[in-house]
Amino acid sequence: MIYLIHGTNPVDSRRYLIRLKQNYENIETIDARKLKVGCFGKRLGQISHNLFGNNAVVLMEYFSGDWTQIPEKLPGGLDLILWSEEKIRSSKINVKNVVFNKYSQISTFKLADAILFKNEKEAQIIASQLIASKEPIEKILGTLNRSFYLAYCEKEKSLQGENLHSFALEKIREQSKMWSKGGLKKALLHLLRVDLDIKEGLKRDLALSLFIGRVASF
Repeated sequence: MIYLIHGTNPVDSRRYLIRLKQNYENIETIDARKLKVGCFGKRLGQISHNLFGNNAVVLMEYFSGDWTQIPEKLPGGLDLILWSEEKIRSSKINVKNVVFNKYSQISTFKLADAILFKNEKEAQIIASQLIASKEPIEKILGTLNRSFYLAYCEKEKSLQGENLHSFALEKIREQSKMWSKGGLKKALLHLLRVDLDIKEGLKRDLALSLFIGRVASF
């Protein structure tokens, strides 16, 4: 089976990807941005020998839409997931097409996911919609603080005491890979500054937008 997970809403597509990965015991991840042209078929053959059991998958992240490098037939017992943060054109290869273009219900959790997955554009859109819907700023900041804290705990290998669902744990692990400890500490400090700035009179939408723009580079 080949899955194509893509679309202009990478926040929800990431969440779907994490849930799909939980169906597999053996996962090999490849970053398509670092893969040389024409090398994937050979790499796939090498990987298939290293993954044991029938419940194995290769995940190609940031798939560019170059279907010439994707084999029509996979090695036995191996699935392939192609993930992209853009809309990918279809091809003659038979795939299970899962596209995310429209946003599902906006929430503070979706904002936290967008920021921690370092999707600045999506984070700015969600933040703007939350402010427009009059979501309490205390709830927004509280959710962000909790999310950054959990990502830092994962870096410290101290999540054992947290009562979290397996999906939430896997999501935190994926997000923490994109951050350094120093970056997470800085983000938490900037989050405290956002709260202070708002209390001193800075508009909520501007304060949140500036925060997202700053932490995107951490």
